[in-house]
Amino acid sequence: MRALEGPVVFVDIETNGLNHVKGRVIEVGVVRVENGQVTATFNKLIDPETPIPYYITNLTSITDHDVADAPTFGQVAEELYEILDGALFVAHNVRFDYSFLKQEFARVGKPFTPKQLCTVRLSRALYPEYKSHKLAAIIERHNISVAARHRAYDDAAVLWEFLQIVEQAFEIEVLHAAISKQLKLPSLPKGLDPEMVAGLPETPGVYIFEDELGRPLYVGKSVHIRTRVKSHFAADHEHVGEFKIAQQVRNIRIHETAGELEALLLESRLVKELQPLFNKRLRKTEKLILVRQALDDQGYVRVVLEEASAIDPDEAQHILAVYTHRGKAKEALDNLVKAYGLCPKLCGLEKRDGACFMHQLHKCQGACAGKEAPADYNERLLDAFARKRVEQWPFSSPVLVTETDQDARTSGVVVDQWCIVGQVSQEAYCDPVYTAVQKAFDVDTYKILRSYLTTKNAKVNVVNITPGQLQGFLA
Repeated sequence: MRALEGPVVFVDIETNGLNHVKGRVIEVGVVRVENGQVTATFNKLIDPETPIPYYITNLTSITDHDVADAPTFGQVAEELYEILDGALFVAHNVRFDYSFLKQEFARVGKPFTPKQLCTVRLSRALYPEYKSHKLAAIIERHNISVAARHRAYDDAAVLWEFLQIVEQAFEIEVLHAAISKQLKLPSLPKGLDPEMVAGLPETPGVYIFEDELGRPLYVGKSVHIRTRVKSHFAADHEHVGEFKIAQQVRNIRIHETAGELEALLLESRLVKELQPLFNKRLRKTEKLILVRQALDDQGYVRVVLEEASAIDPDEAQHILAVYTHRGKAKEALDNLVKAYGLCPKLCGLEKRDGACFMHQLHKCQGACAGKEAPADYNERLLDAFARKRVEQWPFSSPVLVTETDQDARTSGVVVDQWCIVGQVSQEAYCDPVYTAVQKAFDVDTYKILRSYLTTKNAKVNVVNITPGQLQGFLA
């Protein structure tokens, strides 16, 4: 081949439809080409050792009966590895085929890290006037004959024919430029424009992965946006979530920030507002389970589970813990009861008259029966929740927390009792702009601010402000 040096393997696989981590290959087709000549082929069904779903059979025509007597991947791994060895790995949406084969080879203890060329991206580079670069579109556009679509060997042979067609259609310099550019670029999802990624800033901020309809897939933050974005796709074959994002992402929106604190707070807010598909942490829940403390007539602190849609800022310090589900709250309470010898009855886990069942087993010190002093029991209970409850506000007044970037742009927040009540931004050589924010307690915001104001305060500038200044800021 004029356009490619060294051996090349054109590869296609069929799978049982699961993700590359849990899924299995059911068919592999390979055409190995050296010096423009086919030197080896591989065309085998593979027993996935699991049932093949109906929709995969409907797509590929491969049934459980077809693979019943087929070899497992482990039985053909050596032969396949030898055919693929030392060659440029070419596939349509190469990350998909590569990810599955890498996992299959890993299961038999073989490393697999070939150089990869994606014919989707190559077609897009050579034929930018066309909207679709799916294999079906390429077959129709170039009038390529194929015996059986969605069968591995036939689709691999299509790729080999496509490369021969473009070698005839384009000057060698054009082909070399398109291929060399792709091989030198970091491995990126087929739907992302490499120029878009190359243009991302190396500054702190938040990035949003979007699908083809502009819907948010994932919101993330970093002190180096471009490096972090690239890292998502450097090993996406190893992580189910990253792999799914790579298959769907089409655009990246960014918000640059002055520093890490602003990025963390913005990420937390945007995840709650946008509810992106692949953000599990930080997502807003409709209901929270609050673990409150209440003093009974005997002076013991009782634990009460309360459902709420929001947390009153003035009540935050009286809350022992916050959970997203009642089940998680009860599980956590049960663990604390066992670890600290607390009374399950006073913790709301038992409803019975008299002493609790744990007291009968000598695992409760008798607060439920009046045998343990309230002060001793209450101290132990509060110790149990020490890491889960909201810490006391460490300042005597509200504070202005700011950070400044390399271009002398300043941004920050006005914080009172762990609640953001205002935001500030200031361009270099300009007056600051203050914006009031409705005071509300958010658990994730509290955790971020606590970390910065108690352990990372060297990274930000913290200034106490008087009630009069606060009034002026938020006017």
